[in-house]
Amino acid sequence: MKIIYTTYYLFVFIFMLLASRTLSQQVNTSGRDSSLLFPKSYGAFENYEFILNGGTISHEDLVNYPGAVLGRALPYSTTAKNRYQGAVYFHTPWYPPSPSDQYADDPAYFINTIQVSPYTIRASKAKYYKQIRRSARDTLIDGISYRGSIHVDTEEDFFADRIALPELIRRYTGLPIEQVTVHWHSGYLNPLNPGVTIHHNFLLYYIDPRGIKQIKVDRIRFAEGERYFVHLVDDGYPFSYYTKKGWRSPQHTYLMFKYPRVFDPSAPCYLADFDTIGTRIYHRAKEEPRPLGGEEVYVKKLSAIMGLPKGKLKGAMRLDSITVQFVVLGNGQITMLESMAPLQPEHIGILKAIKQHSCVWPVVWEDGRVLLFRRKMVVYYHKNKAGNMKSLDRLEYR
Repeated sequence: MKIIYTTYYLFVFIFMLLASRTLSQQVNTSGRDSSLLFPKSYGAFENYEFILNGGTISHEDLVNYPGAVLGRALPYSTTAKNRYQGAVYFHTPWYPPSPSDQYADDPAYFINTIQVSPYTIRASKAKYYKQIRRSARDTLIDGISYRGSIHVDTEEDFFADRIALPELIRRYTGLPIEQVTVHWHSGYLNPLNPGVTIHHNFLLYYIDPRGIKQIKVDRIRFAEGERYFVHLVDDGYPFSYYTKKGWRSPQHTYLMFKYPRVFDPSAPCYLADFDTIGTRIYHRAKEEPRPLGGEEVYVKKLSAIMGLPKGKLKGAMRLDSITVQFVVLGNGQITMLESMAPLQPEHIGILKAIKQHSCVWPVVWEDGRVLLFRRKMVVYYHKNKAGNMKSLDRLEYR
């Protein structure tokens, strides 16, 4: 009998070990194994219309236009009746180029001292930001002039799982980056969400390979030789409002950097002026907003912003509190922050910290619509005999 049980448990152990190894291989290869995504053949935009300098040409005629440059490739609407799947736009040096990128006039962006593209900065998570520094001084980097710069210091280990675009193209296509144009998008394309066509500055784009769903390559013959157009479909592509799942609330970074020279770095998701006339503000909802990461993390973040000491408190302490309220807007910003009682000197620091750490409040949805929600909460804190605040204790909702 013992031999039977021993054999049974040995069989179960071996089975689980093999299953574990198989699962591990599946997890490791998902979105990472270049052999799974490596294009086996190249297309040639067979079902796309070629448009040069505003007029349609045949694919074969492109070689007759020296100096022609690829602008962008966009699919046509699936609802429109058109014999083409989309269009590829080209221009010669004397013709106005395709519409400039929507962030072409943005300042230079840096995450923890590393320069990144306007799209990459929007893929970061504002809830981990420690500090934002903005300079209005024009700067020249690698021959490109930028109108100012924005430096983000963050607790997020942003580059841990991301790789620069040149390495990603080499790993997943084997093509030299000098001969490549990349169309990076989420797979859900429309005029409001066209993705980005990348012609240069590839080193400024950092992508997490785990989000890649598809890679396709189209080969194009120019007068100067062949070039390759890489279609990069990535779940990690930073969205604004529209995704394949429909309308979604924007990432806080889209709100923050929509007008990068205007927002307040010390209160990046706080709206100072808001008109409440004719606006309904709710006090109750099925799912009321809570800070991303939870209340304990939120309180620790406020403490760090205020520079309160860490560790065990020494001496006699007294528990006190401040009751505040603010409105969570339909785009993820907060506004109308105020204390519900006369302000004490130590309360000013709490209000400033709430404004600085404002990019953590989710939009309130109920029955398919967005609600403006008034969040009232009590922040408890300890202070010593001299009345100096020493630590934040907790928060409770009212």
